[in-house]
Amino acid sequence: MIQQPRVALSGYYGFDNAGDEAVLSGLVKNLYDCGIDLNCITALSIAPASTSADHGIESAHRYRPADVIRTLSQCNLLLSGGGSLLQDVTSAHGIFYYLAVVRAAQLMGKRTMFVAQGLGPLIRPASRKLVAAVANKLDAITVRDEQSASLLREIGVAHVPIEVTADPALLLGIPASPRKTVPRFGVALRTWGEAVAVQNVCDACRSVFPLAEAALFSMQPAQDEPVSEAFGAAWTKTGGKSLNLIYLSEAGLDSLVREIASCEVIIAMRLHALILAAACGIPSVALSYDPKVRAFMEFTGQGDACIDLSKQDSLQDVLREVWTTRESRSVQLQTRLPNFVKAAKRNGEIAVGLIR
Repeated sequence: MIQQPRVALSGYYGFDNAGDEAVLSGLVKNLYDCGIDLNCITALSIAPASTSADHGIESAHRYRPADVIRTLSQCNLLLSGGGSLLQDVTSAHGIFYYLAVVRAAQLMGKRTMFVAQGLGPLIRPASRKLVAAVANKLDAITVRDEQSASLLREIGVAHVPIEVTADPALLLGIPASPRKTVPRFGVALRTWGEAVAVQNVCDACRSVFPLAEAALFSMQPAQDEPVSEAFGAAWTKTGGKSLNLIYLSEAGLDSLVREIASCEVIIAMRLHALILAAACGIPSVALSYDPKVRAFMEFTGQGDACIDLSKQDSLQDVLREVWTTRESRSVQLQTRLPNFVKAAKRNGEIAVGLIR
């Protein structure tokens, strides 16, 4: 009997972040569709029991050395990603952790791969040197945007094939819900310094959607709850219609995706709110605080609906244009979606090709 290959996954898993849980769910689906049994997939997580229950795979504690070493020793392939794991704007700690896991697997003679990574910014010279040193020993690299590929080449990664694919969360889309009597829009904000003018966003929504219901998506409650609650208070104060505040931990990922699919437009800072909306054929307006947000909007043909935080005064006009043209924009997204899905599937195809 031929032994099934085992795959270990290293990412920001178990932290109640809807985006990273969507990435994990998409990767697991992708690997399963490529022939990897679910019981042969192990994710390193901060909350192993929850990760196993939510995703139907094995899980080990990411900060317990014995668990990490056992997981790596048993696997044939380590996938590091996806998401924005390798950046040093918020902290350099993450870079050292994720690269240490990869390097440990390499020293054990395991196949290793960056999968669907969105790299950068890498500001510190030491970070750039370390990422390049480990990346040049990988067996394959996929990234979710051309900017990440360019950054890898810029820091000296030249010995490993790099392919631009797409975010695994794009594999989780469901058809948009039928149009409701009362229109519905979604908002997914995050705290980012003092840059988010919640009242400005609320006023724009109130002007464009005077009779609509609002759905607030708290993609990572620990960070997003304060700004979500601030929007909710402002929306209610202006006489806005019913408001739903949706948490991953309460709704679950499948329910969260269905809630997004029930909206007609999404206004978001959170990248994976935009990704899941696109996967469901829902047009978005993005408030860009990071190059990865604009990169995704341009990838999906929605670059004209991406607003830099420094230019929030234009939000109302852009929002009105997207709302007015939402049906044609939805059709365009659905037409492009097969190409997005094909690109996202390449992550699993390349990964499994390393061990088959």
